[in-house]
Amino acid sequence: MAEGVTKATGLAQLCAALGIDRSEVLAFGDALNDVEMLRWSGRGVAMANAEPEARAAADELTLSNAEDGVALMLERVLAG
Repeated sequence: MAEGVTKATGLAQLCAALGIDRSEVLAFGDALNDVEMLRWSGRGVAMANAEPEARAAADELTLSNAEDGVALMLERVLAG
């Protein structure tokens, strides 16, 4: 991958093109390559099974991938 290309930079470009403020972005991650994205997003969520660096970069945690953590968090967010 080209230097400087990360999930965070890609997400930032997509948001800029769509007129979405980063404060409105909910990002999920579990690995080292997710850390920058978790920090960039308005709300970074790490999975329970995430690497320690991803957990530290996140604003909050959810259940593991095997326990449907993404679905649980989406249900909570959409319920208000």
